Amino acid sequence: MICVTWFGVNNKKMAFTEEDKILIKVLRQEHGYGAKRFLKEFSNKGWCLSSVIKLLKKIDETGTVERKPSSGKKRTTRTVENVELV
Repeated sequence: MICVTWFGVNNKKMAFTEEDKILIKVLRQEHGYGAKRFLKEFSNKGWCLSSVIKLLKKIDETGTVERKPSSGKKRTTRTVENVELV
């Protein structure tokens, strides 16, 4: 009898929490951790290599993990015209 086992791949990756970002920033700036070392040290977090690389690049360029001002999605405003309240 031949047994075939299917190993599912979990494609869902975890986003960085604010605490994670601060920890990554400190370890990068003070101890020089690289992306692969973060994945090795914190394998239980489920981070994606490309996401860690992007965050490290941002830390190296700006020195912060904060978002740029007004970098989010634009707010839409709804105008109420010609509406009768009953």
